[in-house]
Amino acid sequence: MKKSTTAIGVGAAAFFALGSACANTSSVTLYGLADIAFTHSSNKGGSSFNGLENGRFFASRVGFRGQEDLGGGLRAIFVMESGVDLDTGTSSSSAAFFNRQAWVGMSSAQWGALTLGRQTSPLFDNVAKFTGGPTFGINGAAVDGVALPGSAAGRFENTMSPPRFNNSIKYTSQRMEGFKVIGMYGFGEVAGEASAGQLQTVVVDYNKGPFDAAVGYFSKNCPNAGGCTADQGRDKVLALLGGYDFKLAHVGLVYTRQNHAKNVKDMNADVWTVRVLVPYGLWNFSAGYHLQNDRTVANQDVRQLNLGVSYDLSKRSTLYSFYSRQRVSNGGIASMGLMNSSNSKQNQLVAGIRHFF
Repeated sequence: MKKSTTAIGVGAAAFFALGSACANTSSVTLYGLADIAFTHSSNKGGSSFNGLENGRFFASRVGFRGQEDLGGGLRAIFVMESGVDLDTGTSSSSAAFFNRQAWVGMSSAQWGALTLGRQTSPLFDNVAKFTGGPTFGINGAAVDGVALPGSAAGRFENTMSPPRFNNSIKYTSQRMEGFKVIGMYGFGEVAGEASAGQLQTVVVDYNKGPFDAAVGYFSKNCPNAGGCTADQGRDKVLALLGGYDFKLAHVGLVYTRQNHAKNVKDMNADVWTVRVLVPYGLWNFSAGYHLQNDRTVANQDVRQLNLGVSYDLSKRSTLYSFYSRQRVSNGGIASMGLMNSSNSKQNQLVAGIRHFF
C-alpha cells in the first residue's frame, strides 16, 4: 500500500511538474489602450465644435496576444485586437469585433515570422514609424491631414489607408546586416476571379545606428470580377522613407507617389510628410508639416502645420495636447479627425489623456 501511495504521489508530482513546465513555455497577455480628449474644431459643417473625441493620440483598443515556445527558436504567435470608442463605450466597428487585428502564425529566431489573418500592411507599419505614427498621419488622430481633395475616396494623409487587410499572409524577416524585408499578399477571394481584390506589398527597411531608411511598394487590384470599371484603376503606391536620431531630436521624412488611390481612377497625388520630435525629460515636443500635391483634375493641394506636446505621468499614462492648421486650395474641403469643414480651412486643438494597460 505504501509503495502504491508513493508511486501515485511521484506520478502526481511529475504530472504537475510537467504542467508547470508547459505553462512556462506559453503565455497569453490581455492588453489595451484608453485614449480620450477634449477637441475644439474651428469649423465642423459650418460651425465651431467642442466635445469629447475618442483616440486623438492613439486609437483606444483592447486585445489579446500570446505565444508558445515550441523549442529550437520556434514559436507559435497570435494577436486578436478590437477597437473601442471611449466617448460612447461602443465598439469602433459594427461589422467585426476584432476589427483592428486578428491573426495567427509562426515565428523563428532564424527565419523570421509568417502570419495569416487580418493584419496591418508593411507600408503602413513603416510610415507610422518614420512620421511618429499617431502624432502625425493617422486617421482620427489630432494631426492627420485627411483633407478631401477631389473625393473623400482619396488617400492623402500618408498613412496608406486602409491600414489593415483581411485574408492576408505576411512575412517579416530577421534583420541581417541592417536590412529587413516585410512582404504581404492578400487574397481577394472573389469566386471565379482570382486576381480581383488581390494586394501585394513589400518594404525593405535598413537600420544602422541612428539612421533608418526604407523603400516600399503597394499594389491592389480592383475589387470586382471582370477587372476595373471605367471609373476604377489599380491602386499603386511607391514610398520612400527616412529618419535620423540626433539624440536631441529625431527627424522623420516620408514621400509617397500615389496612383488611383483606393482604386478610384485618376485619384493621384504626391505626398510629403516631415516631423521633428524633441524629447526633454518627461516632455516630448513635436512639429510636423504635411504637403500634398493633388494630381487630379481638381488640383486641390493640401498644406498642414502640426504642433504637439506630451508629458509622461508614468510609463503608462501621458497627458497631451496638439494643434493643427490645414488649408486646401482651389475650393477643396478641409478635414481633420474625420471632421469635415464647410470650406477650405480648419484649425483643431485637442487636449487629452492616454493610458496603456
